[in-house]
Amino acid sequence: MATFPCICPPKSNGDPRHINGDTVTLREQLPFRAGLAARNTVILLKQEDSEASTADILASLTEVYLLEGIESWTLYDDKGKPVPVSRSTIRAFMADHVDEAMTVGEEADGLYSASVIDPLVRRAATFSQPTPTTDSTSVTNGSSPTPLKRPKPSSTSTIRTAGTEKMSASPGGGYS
Repeated sequence: MATFPCICPPKSNGDPRHINGDTVTLREQLPFRAGLAARNTVILLKQEDSEASTADILASLTEVYLLEGIESWTLYDDKGKPVPVSRSTIRAFMADHVDEAMTVGEEADGLYSASVIDPLVRRAATFSQPTPTTDSTSVTNGSSPTPLKRPKPSSTSTIRTAGTEKMSASPGGGYS
């Protein structure tokens, strides 16, 4: 449960509606579909925007947590009637009362993050590249490597010798 100073319009006599503040009650855990929606939000965000930051991902998750996790609240409208909990009223709450929504979001993060993020981290770990190793990964046969030998000098020379003649083109196009 998250509590913050009352944001409801005052009572008709001018008194504050909730002296001890408004409360938002969150589900103990996200239902299956909501948890899956949160995980898919992360995957889709990264597919749509490869440069999405960790902060963007966490903000998107918190939004899902509020949309799916708010069970009840003590909010009243201008007519003095309770505001029903629905996706549209939750979105309006987040847009119109950012600080209060962040307070509820922090509570929701504490409740839901582990169940949503941990499976994503495990999944990502299976796809990540192995880290470099300091030891050799080459196959060995248990013996020392064979030392390299210096090559023998070549028997071909690039120095012109006395028996070499200059070649000239023949009338048929070849050399003789």
